[in-house]
Amino acid sequence: MNEKELEEFRYDVAHALLSRMSKGSQFQYALDRMIELMALYSEEQLCDVAPPEVIKQKKPKDKKKLGFN
Repeated sequence: MNEKELEEFRYDVAHALLSRMSKGSQFQYALDRMIELMALYSEEQLCDVAPPEVIKQKKPKDKKKLGFN
Protein backbone atom coordinates (compact mmCIF):
# COMPACT_ATOMS: atom_id res chain seq x y z
CA MET A 1 0.00 0.00 0.00
CA ASN A 2 1.52 3.33 -1.00
CA GLU A 3 1.29 6.50 1.13
CA LYS A 4 -1.75 7.88 -0.72
CA GLU A 5 -3.65 4.59 -0.40
CA LEU A 6 -2.75 4.41 3.30
CA GLU A 7 -4.05 7.95 3.83
CA GLU A 8 -7.32 7.07 2.10
CA PHE A 9 -7.59 3.88 4.15
CA ARG A 10 -7.10 5.85 7.40
CA TYR A 11 -9.83 8.26 6.29
CA ASP A 12 -12.22 5.41 5.48
CA VAL A 13 -11.60 3.67 8.82
CA ALA A 14 -11.96 6.92 10.80
CA HIS A 15 -15.16 7.79 8.93
CA ALA A 16 -16.63 4.35 9.56
CA LEU A 17 -15.82 4.45 13.27
CA LEU A 18 -17.20 7.96 13.71
CA SER A 19 -20.40 7.10 11.86
CA ARG A 20 -21.06 4.34 14.41
CA MET A 21 -20.97 6.85 17.26
CA SER A 22 -24.06 8.68 18.50
CA LYS A 23 -24.37 12.40 17.68
CA GLY A 24 -23.64 13.23 21.33
CA SER A 25 -20.52 11.08 21.33
CA GLN A 26 -19.38 12.67 18.07
CA PHE A 27 -19.80 16.12 19.59
CA GLN A 28 -17.95 15.15 22.78
CA TYR A 29 -15.13 13.62 20.76
CA ALA A 30 -14.83 16.77 18.63
CA LEU A 31 -14.92 18.97 21.74
CA ASP A 32 -12.17 16.94 23.42
CA ARG A 33 -10.05 17.21 20.28
CA MET A 34 -10.59 20.99 20.09
CA ILE A 35 -9.54 21.33 23.74
CA GLU A 36 -6.35 19.41 22.96
CA LEU A 37 -5.64 21.79 20.08
CA MET A 38 -6.49 24.89 22.15
CA ALA A 39 -3.94 23.78 24.77
CA LEU A 40 -1.28 24.76 22.23
CA TYR A 41 -2.56 28.37 22.07
CA SER A 42 -1.43 31.21 24.30
CA GLU A 43 -4.00 33.39 26.06
CA GLU A 44 -3.52 36.07 23.38
CA GLN A 45 -4.03 33.56 20.55
CA LEU A 46 -7.18 32.26 22.24
CA CYS A 47 -8.54 35.79 22.46
CA ASP A 48 -7.81 36.27 18.76
CA VAL A 49 -9.85 33.21 17.73
CA ALA A 50 -12.59 33.38 20.39
CA PRO A 51 -16.03 34.72 19.49
CA PRO A 52 -16.84 38.01 21.26
CA GLU A 53 -19.49 36.41 23.47
CA VAL A 54 -16.89 34.05 24.95
CA ILE A 55 -14.33 36.70 25.87
CA LYS A 56 -15.00 37.93 29.38
CA GLN A 57 -13.40 40.90 31.04
CA LYS A 58 -11.74 39.93 34.30
CA LYS A 59 -12.59 42.76 36.66
CA PRO A 60 -11.69 42.57 40.34
CA LYS A 61 -14.80 42.70 42.48
CA ASP A 62 -15.22 45.67 44.79
CA LYS A 63 -15.13 44.03 48.22
CA LYS A 64 -16.76 47.04 49.91
CA LYS A 65 -19.88 46.57 47.79
CA LEU A 66 -20.04 42.95 48.96
CA GLY A 67 -19.85 44.00 52.61
CA PHE A 68 -16.23 43.07 53.25
CA ASN A 69 -13.78 45.50 54.88
